[in-house]
Order: sequence, then C-alpha cells, then structure tokens
Amino acid sequence: MAEERFIDDDKDRKYRIRINENGEEELEIIGPDEDGEVEEAYETGLEVPEFEEDDEEATTMTPEQLYLVRKKREEERAAAEAKAVELVEKARELLADGQEEYALTTLDSAQSEYEELGDIYPLKLTLLSKNFTDFSRLDELEDISFRLQNNSSDEDRKLIADNYFSVVQNELKAQEEKNEALKAENEGKKAERRARFKAARKKSLIRFISAVIPFVVLLCAAIGFSTIMFTDRGGTYLIVTIVLFALAAVALLVSIIFARPLARDARRVRVNERDSSTALGRSYLEGVERAQKLWRLCNNIDFVEKADAVKAQPAEMEPPEN
Repeated sequence: MAEERFIDDDKDRKYRIRINENGEEELEIIGPDEDGEVEEAYETGLEVPEFEEDDEEATTMTPEQLYLVRKKREEERAAAEAKAVELVEKARELLADGQEEYALTTLDSAQSEYEELGDIYPLKLTLLSKNFTDFSRLDELEDISFRLQNNSSDEDRKLIADNYFSVVQNELKAQEEKNEALKAENEGKKAERRARFKAARKKSLIRFISAVIPFVVLLCAAIGFSTIMFTDRGGTYLIVTIVLFALAAVALLVSIIFARPLARDARRVRVNERDSSTALGRSYLEGVERAQKLWRLCNNIDFVEKADAVKAQPAEMEPPEN
C-alpha cells in the first residue's frame, strides 16, 4: 500500500538528473507547479541530446559523449550546407556563362552534399526543363518538383508557379487531347479486328464441334458394343465394335486438328482487348503515363502556401482559466 501511495503522490511530478557534490548521479523531483520546461541535464551544462532517429549506440554513451556526437553531427551538417550553398552559387555563375550542362552537374553535386537546401530545386527544375520548354525528362522533373514543394521557400515556389504553372497545365491539356484521339483510334481498330476475330473464332468453333460430337457418339457406341461383342458367335458385334473404335479415333484426330485454329482464334480475340498488344495501343498507354506524370508535376509546382509549423489552438480547446 505504501508503494501505491508513493505512485499516486508522484504521478504529476517530473524528474531530472543532476550531479551532487560527491560526483554522484542524483534524481531531483520537480513539483508540477514549478515554472519552466524540465529537461534532463547535468550540472556540467551538457544537455542529453535527443536524436530524431533511433541510435542504438546512444544507449551505451555517457551524456558527455552524446553531446560530442551531436555537436559533431551538427558541424558536419553545417559544413555540408555551406558546401551546397557554394555549389549553387557556382552553378548560377556557370549558367550566366551559358554552360547549362555544367551548371546542372554542379547542382547534382550540391544535392548530394545537402539535399535539404531549397535553393537547389528552382534552378535545377528550370535547367532540366530548359525553362519548361522540354519535358523529355519527366521522371527527373517530377522528383525535383516534389523536392521543391518540400524544401524550397514559399517565395521560390510561388515564383515557379507564377512563371511555369500555366505552361505545364497547357502541356497536360495537350497530352490529354492527344490521348483522347489515340484512344478513339485504338478503340476503332480494336472493334474492326474484334469483328473479324470473333467471326473466325465462330467458324473454328463450329468445325471443332462438328468433329467432337461424332467422336463422342462413336465412342459411346463403341463402348456399348464392346460390352456385348462376344455374345454374337458369328463375330458381327466384334467387327462393329472395332469399326466404331476406329471411326472414333479418326474423329478424335480431326477434333485435335480443328482445336488448333480454335485456340488460335480464341487467343486473338483475347489479345485484341489488350492495349499493349499493338503499337497504337502502346502509344496510347505511354500517353496516359505521360499525362499522369505531367499531372503530378503540375500538382507539385502549384503554389499553396505552407501551413505554419505550429497552429494556433482553437478557442474552444483552450483550457479554462483558474
């Protein structure tokens, strides 16, 4: 019961670790009504760093070691960012000199150094698309536009949207119109082939059935006579049975021969319905895929002002005043 009372009494309290005068770790209890944010810290002034990612090594480190690791990572991050900024400036200089490919390569290096630098992506997007006149590298444009949306400033995103959103939108509309034309032509060709293939399949099916039915009838008759073929002492039933089995074998052979064109015609009907089975259908599918990429590119550069990191708490959710 004493332990339960201890838990109840301390449930609203917070704790921090400090070093006492003997150099030992000591747990200090902070009351719930004390002001200020409570942090786990040592009197040495070294705060226990909180890593965004799970770090198994952190569990084996002292706070001093964790502090040094965190400091080293921040220094490396700052150095990478400074290097990336330098490379972006170099890319701008190369672009001013008309060396677009070298500028693009330099931006790739900047992205490798520090991919969170938002200044990379407006410039890289315009270089890749040649001021949005060339959409041949849509996969890369889509990736860069996504990074633009997540890393670049509102000013840069708005500038891209104001200058190029309508251009991408027009390209998307043109591709959709082309897709509609390709779809109509493709469906027309499929309908023409469908009529021919279904007619051929029907003929093949009739021929196949005309051979299968006699085979089934002859086989059943042969089996029936085989049960009584020895009842006739003159051997007539035996001869009839042999003849029936022979005719059934011939009918089976003819059925097998007629089954091949039936399978071929049935396959043609099935394959005809797939867009990927013809050059025209493949062109249509490529157009659909291109339209989807353009739509995503258009969506990524469409400027929507980023929400504030911390939103104001709704009035009805605020705690009542004491």
